[in-house]
Amino acid sequence: MSKKEKVKKQYPEDLRSLLGFSLPNILLAFSTVIYGMFMQYLTDYSGIDAAIGIAGYAAGFGTIFLIVSRIIDALDDPIQAWFMDSAKERPFGKYRLYTMCGIFLLATGMIAMFSIPDFVKSNKVLLAVWVFFWYLMFDMGSAFNGIMAILQKATTDFKVRTKVMTWYRMFLILGGIPAAFFVPIATVMNAKYNDMGTSVSVTCRIVIVAAMLISLIGIALLKERYIPEADEQKEETKNEKPEKVSAKDVLFLLKTNKAMWVHNIAYVIGNSAYGFAGTMSAYFLKWYFCADQATGVVNNEYYGAVNGTYGLLNIIGTLTAPLVASWFTKKMGSVDRSGRTCMLASGIGYLVMFVFYLTGIMKISPFVYIILYFLVSLPTSMATIPFLLLNVEVADYSEYKTGRNMTQITNSVMNIISKTSTALTTAIIGALLVAFHYTVDSVSGNYAGDVSQIPSMINSFALFVTIVPAACCLVCWIIYKKFYPITPEIREAMTAELKKKHEAANAESSN
Repeated sequence: MSKKEKVKKQYPEDLRSLLGFSLPNILLAFSTVIYGMFMQYLTDYSGIDAAIGIAGYAAGFGTIFLIVSRIIDALDDPIQAWFMDSAKERPFGKYRLYTMCGIFLLATGMIAMFSIPDFVKSNKVLLAVWVFFWYLMFDMGSAFNGIMAILQKATTDFKVRTKVMTWYRMFLILGGIPAAFFVPIATVMNAKYNDMGTSVSVTCRIVIVAAMLISLIGIALLKERYIPEADEQKEETKNEKPEKVSAKDVLFLLKTNKAMWVHNIAYVIGNSAYGFAGTMSAYFLKWYFCADQATGVVNNEYYGAVNGTYGLLNIIGTLTAPLVASWFTKKMGSVDRSGRTCMLASGIGYLVMFVFYLTGIMKISPFVYIILYFLVSLPTSMATIPFLLLNVEVADYSEYKTGRNMTQITNSVMNIISKTSTALTTAIIGALLVAFHYTVDSVSGNYAGDVSQIPSMINSFALFVTIVPAACCLVCWIIYKKFYPITPEIREAMTAELKKKHEAANAESSN
């Protein structure tokens, strides 16, 4: 009996807590993946072009929306984080309360974005107000996620945090699985509604509500430590003025941390490969393999099967990549070397895909493309692990160069550059669709524009799933190889100095 008591897990690593930290991510993961398909919903399934009477209007509107939404996202995240951190402690848990509210906001925002009423579609002003308002609800719901803050309050034990984060990551992946089969599910639903736009909206509602209920169960299971601020503590700390990071410190960081700039620029260029290829794959698969290029008629059932296979292999790659990346990084000996090698492998792979397209080999079957894309995107997914570790190394380099811990500032620089890059990627893709006056009948899913443009349009799509991502990957590899300043010698000296500094600080605080 005593032996069982010894092995019994306590908060936060007991099963209830692990599920509590993990289940709220189901809705977040699904919504994030589906949001990546919002451009295709606007252009292919919303019926906006027919309602307004302008071919290609949805593509133009979607481009502007996605650019502006990314700018909003970059500006309002810090504000929402400030609200959460500034809230009063409460027995229910301040971060837990915000997370619960965020689940409702996220769910309602996502459902409304994928269910635009007919009277809204036909009015340009109402359309803009509807989409931007509900996007703000969705964005607020995404930002009001306090799981990390709850974990930080729960424990400082590295092993326990690692265990919780492993569960957290796996449930994020599991939450994205239904999203990978979103189009096939909607295609099955279409047998009942005979309207792809309606089928997509209904599918979104059903899955979002199910994910919301699972996430709320997670909130019910989750506990948050209540840490009241004692009156004595307030009195003792009232007159203390903690040393703040000054504007001069920030400017010095921006001038001296070459590693931060090189890593951020290389990362966002390399990540653009996934942005271009991942977004364009849905269009390329649909029109190159599943449509009659002479008439624009789409075989929706076949496209659903093809898209489902594509999603399944993406899931397998996402699940496999972290495990392989951990082993690969150790073999390569450094995080920058392993990351850039992965990008080189992907760059070469995209060039091979281009050759297959030019020679007509890819046309044999959509599954040739799907398998090639799986093999090419696997190294890119693997690179995520060393890139995340490089974020930590860049933060160490900041402290090494400035003597100050400015991790959040280095992370914010990364976020701003990353979101700016995403906005530019979206703008380029949107501009391409607008150039071809891309428009689709939302009921049948068939092309409603000038069908003579389809072959040229497909050739352009092909460039964005082969040559363009190849260039992104290879430029990323060159930047890391030629310009990343942290050599093995600097890394060794930096690690030794910071270790000595942190040990001294810990010893002083314990006295």
